[in-house]
Amino acid sequence: MRTLIKDIIGKEGESVELMGWVDARRDHGKLIFIDLRDRSGIAQVVFLPSNKEAGELAKDLRFQWVVKLSGKVSRRPKNMINLEIETGEFEVAAESLEILSRAEEIPFDPAAEISLETFLDWQPFALRTEKSRNIFKIQAEIVRAFRNFLIEKEFVEVQVPKIVAQVTEGGANVFKLDYFDSKAYLAQSPQFYKQIMVGIFERVFTIGNVYRAEEHSTTRHLNEYTSLDLEFGFIEDHSDVMDLENELLVYIMDHLKKTCAREFKFFNFEIPKVPQKIPAIKLREAQKILKEKYGIDCQNEPDLEPSHERQICEYAKKEFGSDFIFITHYPVEKRPFYTFPDKDDLGYTKSFDLLFRGIEITTGGQRIHDYQMLVENIKKWKIDPEKFSFYLQAFKYGMPPEGGLAIGLERLTQKILNLENVREAALFPRDMNRIDILLSSLKK
Repeated sequence: MRTLIKDIIGKEGESVELMGWVDARRDHGKLIFIDLRDRSGIAQVVFLPSNKEAGELAKDLRFQWVVKLSGKVSRRPKNMINLEIETGEFEVAAESLEILSRAEEIPFDPAAEISLETFLDWQPFALRTEKSRNIFKIQAEIVRAFRNFLIEKEFVEVQVPKIVAQVTEGGANVFKLDYFDSKAYLAQSPQFYKQIMVGIFERVFTIGNVYRAEEHSTTRHLNEYTSLDLEFGFIEDHSDVMDLENELLVYIMDHLKKTCAREFKFFNFEIPKVPQKIPAIKLREAQKILKEKYGIDCQNEPDLEPSHERQICEYAKKEFGSDFIFITHYPVEKRPFYTFPDKDDLGYTKSFDLLFRGIEITTGGQRIHDYQMLVENIKKWKIDPEKFSFYLQAFKYGMPPEGGLAIGLERLTQKILNLENVREAALFPRDMNRIDILLSSLKK
C-alpha cells in the first residue's frame, strides 16, 4: 500500500512504498541519492550497494521521471539533516525500484529565472516548479477560505451560466458568440443571476470564470479571470457589504497562516495584516488627497487611474498603516444601472472599490431592489427594459434591500505574493496575445 512522503515521519524502521517524481539525482559513486516528490512533500531516497538491482536502475534516473519504490525508513546522520524540508530528519533506503514513466530533457534549467513568456510557453511543465506549486496552493486555500467563511455565514453556493443573452455592464468589452441562430455573449459577471438567487436563498455566492474583451496587455489585466462573488439581502446599505468583506479578508488571512506557512516561508513574505476596520474614503476625498499631497488633479474624472490607485494605497499605508482602503461613492454614470444611488449625496452611488497594495481587487455596493426604480434607471441608460424582462422578474415579485461584491482571485493572489504580473497568478492565463500558445503563432 502506498505511503505519502509526509507520512514517513514516525515510521522509522518500517518498510514503505512511495510513488512520485524524481526532483533531483546525485551520484556519489557507490551511493545514489534522489529527491522524490509527491503531492505531500519531498524525501531523500538512497540506493545502497547492497541492493544491486535497484541501484543499477537508479543510475538511469533523470529529472521528472516517475517512479515507484519500496524501502525502509531510517533517521539521517546528524550532519545530513535537512531542516529546509519537513521530512529532513529521515530518508528511505530503497529495496526495489520500478520506473513508471520517463521524461525528456527540458531545454532550460528549471531552477533558473526564466522570462514570463518562456514560462507560459512551457507551462504544463513549468507549473511543476516549487514557486508555481506554492502560488497555486495558496490560491486554492484562498478559494477554500472564501467558501468556508460564507457557508459559516449561511450563504448558499450557486452555479450560474457563462453564456448570457444580455450584458451586465454595457455593450463594450464583451465576447460575442453565435448561439444557434441568435447572438449571445460570454458573461462579464454573474451579477444578474446572483441577484435573482437572493430572492430564493437570501444569501448566495458563486465562484467562476468571467470574461472581459478588453484590449489591454498589462501586468493587471486578464481577459478571463476567476471572480469570487457574493450577494445578500436585508442590508441597510453598502457599508454592510464592506463590513462583510472586511471580516472575510481577516478570515482568509488567518486561514492562510494555518494552512500555508511553508509556502509563505518559500517566498519570504509575511501574510498581509487586515485591519479590524479597513479605512474608507469617498472618491472625491481621494481625488482631493491626490491633488493636495501629490499634485495630481483628477477631480473632474469619474474614476481613478491605475497610477492614482497606487498613490492612494501609499497614502493609506502611511496614514492608516493599512494595505487596504475602500473608495466609495462613484458617480452614477460610472456604475452599472443596477447600482443604488445615494439620495443624500445626489449624483453618486452607494458603491465601492477595495484597493489593495496599489490595485483594485473588489467592486461592490448596494443594488436597486425596487422594480419601478430599476426599470426607470434602465431607461435612463437608454436601454429597452424588455431586453431585461427575465432579470426584472426577480424584482417585480418582491426583493429585499440587497447588495454584493466581486473579488478578482488572480489580482488578490498577485498582491498577496507581490508578483509582478497577474498572469503569474493565473493557472492558464488568457490575454489578448495568448490562449495557451501565442495567438500570432496561429496565423503562420
